[in-house]
Amino acid sequence: MAIFNNAIEQSKSVTYVELGSLADVKGGKRLPKGANLMSIPNSHPYIRVRDLNDVVFASLSANYEYVDDETQKTISRYITTTGDVLISIVGTIGLTAIVDKSLNMANLTENCVKVTNLHGISPEYLLLYLRSQHGSEEIKKGTVGAVQAKLPIKNIQALSVPLLPQSDLQPLNDTLKVLFNQLSINVAESKCLTDIRDSLLPKLMSGELNVSNLDL
Repeated sequence: MAIFNNAIEQSKSVTYVELGSLADVKGGKRLPKGANLMSIPNSHPYIRVRDLNDVVFASLSANYEYVDDETQKTISRYITTTGDVLISIVGTIGLTAIVDKSLNMANLTENCVKVTNLHGISPEYLLLYLRSQHGSEEIKKGTVGAVQAKLPIKNIQALSVPLLPQSDLQPLNDTLKVLFNQLSINVAESKCLTDIRDSLLPKLMSGELNVSNLDL
């Protein structure tokens, strides 16, 4: 964030454009009446607002739930692709994350939108903008409703995004790509270690695995 803010502040030629001119903003889909999420994993994970809490990447984990094959057929148009930027628009408004490859083709709740088909800016650039002070203020300004607050798609399209000239933008994008790639690797490694821990700990506690003879 510091690198992003510094690039914006130091540039002598920042222009502001509406987000809708840089990407498509598309909504998610409510589950059909009578359909329920399942905890048993299959190939149809369903992304909810709570899945965007405290993450940079929307990444499949043990906390995700799934839709069955029949439900998937009715909401199959409302899916995410790797590199989409997600924004929560109901409930806790303004949570953001970049979809990683583990959630390519996942279904998306109606309480989030995806910003897709980006041109002129990268997903990393957009994520940092949305999380910046200016981006947060724009999201707050676009939020409507007194009883149940909501961020309409048209207001997301109208968000004012700072756009750097190409001479400043390309070096920034190159730097952000390296940093986010490393962050993605770290997230994957952490998830792998967590899975190993969750698999081994019950076996150690039950005595199924005996490590008393290990020479450490």
